[in-house]
Amino acid sequence: MASVDDIVDLLARVRERSRGLLINLEGKYTAVGDLHGDLATLELVLKEWEGPYLFLGDYVDRGDKGLEVVTTVFQLYLEGKAAVLRGNHESPIMNIEGGFLDELCEKLGRKCGYVYKEFEKTFATLPLAAVVNRKIVALHGGIPLREDMTPATLAELEKIEGDLTAPQNPLAFQTLWNDPCPCDKYSPSPRGPGIWLFGRDVTREFHKLHNTAVVIRGHTYVPQGCAVHHGGGVVTVFSSSAGPYQKTKPKIALVKNGVEVYDAATKNSAKCPEDVDVF
Repeated sequence: MASVDDIVDLLARVRERSRGLLINLEGKYTAVGDLHGDLATLELVLKEWEGPYLFLGDYVDRGDKGLEVVTTVFQLYLEGKAAVLRGNHESPIMNIEGGFLDELCEKLGRKCGYVYKEFEKTFATLPLAAVVNRKIVALHGGIPLREDMTPATLAELEKIEGDLTAPQNPLAFQTLWNDPCPCDKYSPSPRGPGIWLFGRDVTREFHKLHNTAVVIRGHTYVPQGCAVHHGGGVVTVFSSSAGPYQKTKPKIALVKNGVEVYDAATKNSAKCPEDVDVF
């Protein structure tokens, strides 16, 4: 395991390389959904699937190898082998109860609080979204909604300012937390206040605004490891079999001008359920 000094140095270098809250990518990417401390699946993906990689967030909490997963992902980023997005678990809102802070204390001892603060600062600099080949939007949670309940634009996300350690900006917060629903418009989310379920009309309008085709996202646990929503306008990929997800068969997606989902282990094309009610 890396030393405290090595980890702190790694995090500082990630912050120095920050490219803003919206990044533009070109080429073909292997997209990886929530890992939640699942080092075995991450190692499998790196062995069996070609980079560059596009990580959709939620590297820590729930599984017991969060530190190893997140430092490996960050090292890939520094080596130019991966794009790394933020998930809702890259936040003190989740880490204090979700297990990551406890994991750091078990592995690093009395300096765990200091190291965790460095992680907090680093998580706050991670992008909220990426656009791949001008056609595919990648984010962790879902399409954010303005106060008038119309979809926000990527330009609005890009302009968000202020302290994002525990995101108070509603558009940033929703990008990390929202989910698709098998509905037309929107409804409050069972996840809690300020979070929304967005429907087909929202997805259609979002893509019309940006001339895009698909939103690829993680965030939602689905036993099959993937789901398709809104006629293919949204695709969910879940890549963890750690902790409470042991029965999941992790999926990845190949992203270029479209999104193709595969079983991470067998490399077979995945049949993803459509318009599942995630709650």
